[in-house]
Amino acid sequence: MSTAIDTRAHVLREASLTICGRREGKTVACASCLRKADAVVHTIRGPELNTALLPRLADIICGSQGEPCAPCWEKATTLLLELRP
Repeated sequence: MSTAIDTRAHVLREASLTICGRREGKTVACASCLRKADAVVHTIRGPELNTALLPRLADIICGSQGEPCAPCWEKATTLLLELRP
């Protein structure tokens, strides 16, 4: 595998664990959170940065259709800080 693929896989794995809820001993996120991680990473690393990015990330993570819960806001903030170039 190439380094770019390895790096993307690592980023997705780490993001999916954050979305799924990190805890000691947990090494794999569920399939739903892995899909969300792909959307979140794509959104964060996309070319446009605007004021709607954080609410959009929180909504993707929560699946709330516009009303994300507080833990999902925290996860979105963490991911934005960790992944934004």
